[in-house]
Amino acid sequence: MLASWPASLPAPMKGQWLAALCFLVCAIPAAASTGGQLQVQPNDTLWRIANDIRPDHSISVTQVMLAIYELNPQAFGQGDLNRLLHGVTLQLPDREHMLRQSSQLSAEPAEAPGVATEPAPQMEATLAAVPPPLSSNPVATAVVVTEVSDPAPVFWQNVEWFSQLNLMPRWYPQTGLQQQAQWHSSISLEFEGYWQSDDRSHTLVFSPYLRWDQRDSARHLLDISEAYWLYFGGDWELRAGINKVFWGAVESQRLVDIINQRDLLDRPDGESKLGQPMLQLSLIRDYGTVQAYLLPYFRERKFAGEEGRLRLPQRVDFSNTLYESRHKRNHLDWALRWSQQFSSLDLGLSYFQGTAREPVLLPTEQQLAPYYPQLKQLGLDAQWILGSWLWKTEAVYRHTAAEHSKALVTGFEYTQVGINDHFWDLGWLLEYQYDSRGLGAATIAQNDLFAGWRLALNDAAGSEILFGMMQDLDRSHSRSAYLEASTRLGERLRLRVDGWLFHSRYPDELLYWLRRDDYIQLTLEYYF
Repeated sequence: MLASWPASLPAPMKGQWLAALCFLVCAIPAAASTGGQLQVQPNDTLWRIANDIRPDHSISVTQVMLAIYELNPQAFGQGDLNRLLHGVTLQLPDREHMLRQSSQLSAEPAEAPGVATEPAPQMEATLAAVPPPLSSNPVATAVVVTEVSDPAPVFWQNVEWFSQLNLMPRWYPQTGLQQQAQWHSSISLEFEGYWQSDDRSHTLVFSPYLRWDQRDSARHLLDISEAYWLYFGGDWELRAGINKVFWGAVESQRLVDIINQRDLLDRPDGESKLGQPMLQLSLIRDYGTVQAYLLPYFRERKFAGEEGRLRLPQRVDFSNTLYESRHKRNHLDWALRWSQQFSSLDLGLSYFQGTAREPVLLPTEQQLAPYYPQLKQLGLDAQWILGSWLWKTEAVYRHTAAEHSKALVTGFEYTQVGINDHFWDLGWLLEYQYDSRGLGAATIAQNDLFAGWRLALNDAAGSEILFGMMQDLDRSHSRSAYLEASTRLGERLRLRVDGWLFHSRYPDELLYWLRRDDYIQLTLEYYF
């Protein structure tokens, strides 16, 4: 869910609120440009570098890694993406360079003198076998690979651990509709460890996650984000355990992305996810990549408690959760997805059948009972690169026993590279959102227009600012806006700023109940 402009704020307070946002954005330090180079710690890997500089989930880690390889073929021994040479400095690709990789996965990468290369489909398969460490681990400014000096058991030589501690104070300018407090703070701790066999065919990943909130006990979370075994067999792979899956291409709302349950208590836009138990088989073929999923256990969606913010007008009674399936949480869901690159076009088709991730909230006596119907969803996602333009589309057709519905998000992102004689990139985003369910949808976007701007400074600190707003095309007094900004502070710290605004004058829509819940959150991330 996106944020929106506060309806009940007086004009002077709106001005102060905007001034506070602008001050926080300007306060984010912009390190001097290094010409697109990053310096990493000895334990950093290519995956960690690519994952950290990836602008958003519309670009895969594989695309970023291939772009880095294309710019630095001399930095990899024998053309092996898993073998960074000692003491090299990597030139980092820009967003446009990353996006172009989608049209080059079926071709061979450029060869460096004396460096052997493999066809890109095999390279993509190799990349798929490399496990992703913590998604936001900060990177410094040169890639240095060191040798292990102390002898150790073979198993432990292949084990890596990463940890991340987040401090998250959040401030709401107004008290809530139910008189909730203005200051809410939380803390989270995440560990991730992975092991890979010497021949890189077996991988184990384990990532526990802990979150504690100052006021809202509903936000407390002790979870296993990821815990899976991966076997890589050349042109196929098998994954078993708990994992997170990302589908889709657009910026403002992910329609096809349905495998994982959303953690709305962490981020109201649904970008945060809970781990999903699964068995996944991926086949990498000339005609595309086919992925099959078996999902044996369902995870319910959680909502804010009585003392929490961004809550519904009535309490959600989780003790009275209802399911259409008699197997309840143990219903066996399944999904299929096919994806392929055709020159500059990336295309994906997906099908899901199982328990809907979005509950229907049924009113009872002063409470709401969540009901999870059985859902069939057919999805399409596509992105087409045309020079500096990136055209994106996601569309779904949903079927439950109660209704049939359609939804669409389509638009573009245009990137200006090197603005104002700097290394800065400025992206212009515009997307149209439609949902045939109208006000009955669990989202605030039924007939809306989204516009956004993404500024990437391409500096050593990885500084980036994203601002987006959404206007309801049917109701002039229903709109929304959000701000995301981040930069790295030294080698182990990253600062993030998130701001959300809400505005609605219509009591029959979801956005109306969030009109006093605008907030700013500072997140200080420490990596160790």
